[in-house]
Formats: sequence, structure tokens, C-alpha cells
Amino acid sequence: MELKKLKNFIWDFDGTLYDTYPYTIDCFIKALNDTGYEADRIEIYSLMMDTIEAAFRLYEEKYGIGARLRGAFKEIRKTDPLSQGGPFPYAVDVLERVIRNGGKNYMFTHRVNDVYEFMEYWDTTKYFEDIVTLADGFEPKPSPDAINYLIQKHCFDKSETIMTGDREIDVLSGANAGIYTCHITNNMPYNDFTADLRVGNLKDMLYLLESGE
Repeated sequence: MELKKLKNFIWDFDGTLYDTYPYTIDCFIKALNDTGYEADRIEIYSLMMDTIEAAFRLYEEKYGIGARLRGAFKEIRKTDPLSQGGPFPYAVDVLERVIRNGGKNYMFTHRVNDVYEFMEYWDTTKYFEDIVTLADGFEPKPSPDAINYLIQKHCFDKSETIMTGDREIDVLSGANAGIYTCHITNNMPYNDFTADLRVGNLKDMLYLLESGE
């Protein structure tokens, strides 16, 4: 696989192109504190690399606090784009480089319609040909349904298509659809799993898009 020659780039949103996890984890920790408990930041991050639901379940069961944690989190967490965090460094450069290389950008995110507000606020909508969210009725990752929809709708050649994300479920959704996969670690610890490509951050990916290696 030569990254520079691929044509169809399907991106995850949170933790891949947008640096939203630090704020989400801050809110989660404060919600725990408000219910009288504490937790390690790295442990929370590791759980969220599965799903945020996994983090809720573990602490709800561990501390027997039921829905109190979710309620506190909902009250604390602001949903505006500025509070939650903007694009990672080099995100726009990578999206622009894909287009200059003759490729196109697409997105499959577990967010719903709020993703459009984010994209407009940070002026990144213009880099994408199509965006699919859970509001469109698809099964969540690691299901390949949304990716298969994009493949069929836009007549992708699978050998020219890649799914990029920061979590195993992102990579599995791409693998289950029979396309290339890229895991971005954000230079954080991760549980090892198979991906066609693994990079530390978007700067590394930009280098590969420019160099063709």
C-alpha cells in the first residue's frame, strides 16, 4: 500500500481529526468527583478507546452509582465546538494534501448531527465529499455498514480506499469492509491490534502522503 496513491480516505472524527478527548475526559473526571469518586486519567482514556459507554459502565458498576455519573457528565459537558476542542495540528494540512494528491475525503463518525456544527465552525466541511453519522441509521463501528454504503454510493475501488481512526473499532470497521486501515495512536499507549498502517500523529501521516512511502 502506497498512501499517496490511494484515492478514497474515510476518516473518524473524535480523536482522529479533532482533539476532543482531553475535554471529554476532563468532564468525565469532574462528573466522577461530583459524585464523590476519583479515577486515573489514563485508565479513563484507555476505556474510552473502547467506547465511552465502556467507561460509564465500569465506574457505574464499580461504585454502584447507577445513572448519577451520566447525569453529572451531561450537566457538565458543553456541546459547543469551541469548548470541545478543534482540529489536531496538521489535520487541515492532511485533508488538503489528500485532495492535492488527487484523492477525496469522507467521514464516518459516531457523532450525530452536531458534527456538522463542528465542521462549519472550524471551516472543514469543504474538504469532505460525504459525511455519515449514526443519525443516518447505520450500525455503529465495528460494523462495516456505513463504509459499505459509502463504497457503493461513490463507486469506490476497495484497493484505493482506506479507513483511518484512533480506536480499534474504527480499524475493524474498515477491515470488515475489506479496505485498507490506518491507526493513529496520538502518541498514546494502546492495546495492540492489526492495522495496515500505524502512525503516531497526523504529522507522520502528512509525511507519508507527501513522500509516497
